[in-house]
Amino acid sequence: MRMGAVYTAFFLFAFALPFGTGVFAQEQGEPAEMQIKASVKAVPKKPPGTSPKKARVRAPTRRSGGVLAKHLEMAVLVDAQSRSLEAQFRATSARYATANSITPGSPYVEGLQRNSAAGNLRNYNETELEIGMPLWLPGQRDAYAGTVTTGLFEVEERLALRRLEVAGVLRDVWWTAQRAAREVSVARNRVATARDIGADMTRRVELGDAAQTDALLARNETLAAETELAQSEGAVKVARATYAGLTGGAQPDGKLESVRPPIDIEEHPALRAPVAALARARAQAELVDATPIPSPEIGIFGRQEHNDQYATDRSIDLLDPITNQRTDATTVGVRIRIPLPTAGRNEPRRAEALAEMDRATAEYERAKLVVVAEIKAAHASLAAAQRAAKLANSRLTVANEQFELSRKAFKLGEISAFDLYRVRQIQLEAQRMEANAEINVGVAISRLNQAQGYAP
Repeated sequence: MRMGAVYTAFFLFAFALPFGTGVFAQEQGEPAEMQIKASVKAVPKKPPGTSPKKARVRAPTRRSGGVLAKHLEMAVLVDAQSRSLEAQFRATSARYATANSITPGSPYVEGLQRNSAAGNLRNYNETELEIGMPLWLPGQRDAYAGTVTTGLFEVEERLALRRLEVAGVLRDVWWTAQRAAREVSVARNRVATARDIGADMTRRVELGDAAQTDALLARNETLAAETELAQSEGAVKVARATYAGLTGGAQPDGKLESVRPPIDIEEHPALRAPVAALARARAQAELVDATPIPSPEIGIFGRQEHNDQYATDRSIDLLDPITNQRTDATTVGVRIRIPLPTAGRNEPRRAEALAEMDRATAEYERAKLVVVAEIKAAHASLAAAQRAAKLANSRLTVANEQFELSRKAFKLGEISAFDLYRVRQIQLEAQRMEANAEINVGVAISRLNQAQGYAP
C-alpha cells in the first residue's frame, strides 16, 4: 500500500467527524444539528442567584413614555460608553461560536517529508500526513458556555447602569436649563416693572413733584434689570445648547417627570451590575475547575516510506549478481497528546477566580450601602424642598402685597423713592426665592427617582 492508502485513511477520518456527531445525536433521539444546539444555546440562560449568596439577574426594565424617556433614548444613542458596551455585547455573543463547536480550538493538518542525504539507505523517502483536533474536557464545554451567558448578562446590566448614569446627567442639565429659564422670567418682570416705575418717576420729575435724584435712581434700577436680563438670556442659551448636545438636538421643553413609586432595592441597576459580575465570576471559577489541563489533542496519521537496497544470495552462488530491490512500508496510526495538571498552572487561575468573586461581593455590599443612603437623603431633600416651596410662595404673596401698598404710598407722597426701591428689592428677592424653590422641588423629585434607579 502506497500513498493512496494514506490519503484514503485521512478521508475516512475527516468523514468520521460529522458521522460521529450524527451517531451521538441519534442515540439521543434527535438530529445532529439539534443535539449540538440543545447542549449550548445561543440565547442567554438565566444564571443562578441575585445577591452575593444567590446571583440572579433581571431582564432590562420596560421603558415608559414621557419627555425624559424620549430624550434619554436619544442621549443613549450618542453616548460613547453605551455604544462601547453594545459592541462588547456583540463581541461576547460571538463566543457562542466556540461553545457550539465540537472542538475548543482549531483542527490541524500536519505534514512531513524526509529524504536521506547520506548513509547506508539509498534513495530513502518518507512522507507523513496527520490530521487532528483538540478535545473538550468533561464538563468544560458547558462551563465555557456558562461564562458566555453570564458575561452577556453582565454587559446588559452594565448597559442598564450606564443608562441610569446618562439619565442623571440629563436630569441635571434639564433642571439647569429650567432654572435659567425661570431666572429669565424674573429678570423680564424686573425690567418691565423698572421701566414702568422709571416712566412714572420721569413724569413726576417733569411736573416738579420729585427730585432729579429720584429719576437717576429709577434709571440705575432699569439698567441693572436690563443687565441681569441679558446675563440670564445668555445662561439660557448655554444651558439649552448643552442639553441639545447631550440628546443630539432635543430641547428641554415640557414636563420632565413626577415621583415614581419605590422599587425593590435589589432591582436597582447599581446593585444588579455587581450581582451580574458575581455570577460571571462564579462561572469563570467553574470553568477553571473544569479545565485542570490544556485541551488534549487526538490525531490520525499515515506514513509511507521506501528505499532502494542491494539483494543477492551468495550462499548458493558466489557469482550470483547483486540486484537492486525497492522496499516499501505504509503505516496508519493514532496519536494522542494529554498534558498533565500542575499546581503552578492551576493555583494562580483558581486564586484569580476567587479574588474576582470577592471583588464583586465587596462591590455589591458597598453599592447597597450607598444606594440606601442616597434614597434616604433624596426623600429628606424632597420633603425639605416642598416645605420651602410653600414658605417661599407665602413670602412672595406678602411681598407682592407690600410692594403694591408702597407704590400707592409713593404716589401719595407718603414715602420716598428710596423706600419704594427698598421694598422692590424685597419683592425681587422673594420672586427669586419662589422660582428657585419651585425648581428645587423638581430637582428633588428627579434626584429621588435617580436614587431609586429609575431610568425610563
